Amino acid sequence: MGFAQWFWRLFLVFAGLLLAHVLTVSLIVSVQRNSAAGPVTWPIWLAGGVALACGGVAIWYCVRQIVEPLVELSEQARAASAGHLTPPPGVDGHDEVGLLAGAFNRMQRDLDHRHVQIEQNNQRLQAVLGSMAEGVLAVSPDHTILLANEAARRLLDFAAREPLGRPLLEVTRARPVYSAVQQAMSTAAAVELEFEAPGLPRRALLLRATRLPGAPSPGVMVVLHDLTELRRLENLRRELVANVSHELKTPLAAIKGYAETLRLGAVNDPEHNLHFVRRIEEQADRLHELILDILQIARLESGQETFELADVPLAPVIEQCCEQFAETAAGRQVALKFELPPAELRVRADDEGVRTILSNLIDNALKFTPAGGAVTVRSSANGAFATIEVADTGIGIAPHDQERIFERFYRADKARSRDLGGTGLGLSIAKHLAQAFGGNVSVVSRPGQGSTFTVELPRPAA
Repeated sequence: MGFAQWFWRLFLVFAGLLLAHVLTVSLIVSVQRNSAAGPVTWPIWLAGGVALACGGVAIWYCVRQIVEPLVELSEQARAASAGHLTPPPGVDGHDEVGLLAGAFNRMQRDLDHRHVQIEQNNQRLQAVLGSMAEGVLAVSPDHTILLANEAARRLLDFAAREPLGRPLLEVTRARPVYSAVQQAMSTAAAVELEFEAPGLPRRALLLRATRLPGAPSPGVMVVLHDLTELRRLENLRRELVANVSHELKTPLAAIKGYAETLRLGAVNDPEHNLHFVRRIEEQADRLHELILDILQIARLESGQETFELADVPLAPVIEQCCEQFAETAAGRQVALKFELPPAELRVRADDEGVRTILSNLIDNALKFTPAGGAVTVRSSANGAFATIEVADTGIGIAPHDQERIFERFYRADKARSRDLGGTGLGLSIAKHLAQAFGGNVSVVSRPGQGSTFTVELPRPAA
């Protein structure tokens, strides 16, 4: 059908041209023949004009039938480039031009569908990259940034809010990243290195840079892992092993020394043998307390410690704990005071756990309060929590020690702490117990002006 239409259109064009040519030639010949006989009559001119008009109309019609669809199709092609293609009006879908227009329409629909798919995939990719804790960075061969998720911006402390398209060294001061990218571009193997990132807080980062496939390669993909917490825990583990070894070694060495002294003859010395035995007993008790505290804090950290949560009234707990340390306070010439809260003030916790927290804080306050000082225990309601304060007028804690005072075996004044006894785990146990009950322990202190430890424990639901 389409070929026949084109054939007849071309036939009419050629027929019109041929007819116009024949009539024109005939008109010229007739004019030449009749020029000697007299003037050309008007019928000849009329016939020639009609022939030319008919040929022109035929040519115009056929050319219009060919050109108009092409013009409309070109308009639709320009609209397609802008994404607004609509079916061209007046184009017959059965001829070649109409088929071409239909192909354009189908192509545009396919492009629209693929564009929607690309947008959806891009949104999914952005959602995945944005939710990753690892930093992801894509760098081109000329070291400009092609892609960077939020984690990479945070870990590398980007100086620019919009890093895409900017040089890597202009965006971050992390020189190891630049070196890793250069090395990855020159080798097919992945490049791994660990470095400390600039900015605050300081972070330990593990970098893995891999060259993207292609010839030539379009760039390097960099993945960053934050190892800060892992390295901190490793340091704490090393310190814990060292501290536990030291704390266990000290009483064992004392026990061994006193035992050897007795074996070498002091056992027969009635003036000193009982003194050595008492020292052995004291060190054995210290070793026993240390082991018990280590086991307790290990159970707390592992979540194996079980508690019987109940509505615990604070007034009797405070009174009993203060009476328990009354004799110790009097022996150290420290005034131990307490202010009982209302009888209805209760906390949702384990009774023995609350006593352990308060006992450790009072014991710690008495140890570091010199003679003539005072330790005060008070409590009050604070919204959904109840607060217990243990305030002393002791030596205080330096600001740099306050951040670590609740760590296991950490002592702000190591020599004084060992002289006064204790395991170095009391404050750590108190903090872990409070956190297990849904509360917390904090400290406010100034050197030489005493310290105030505040315990927050949740109150029973109304």
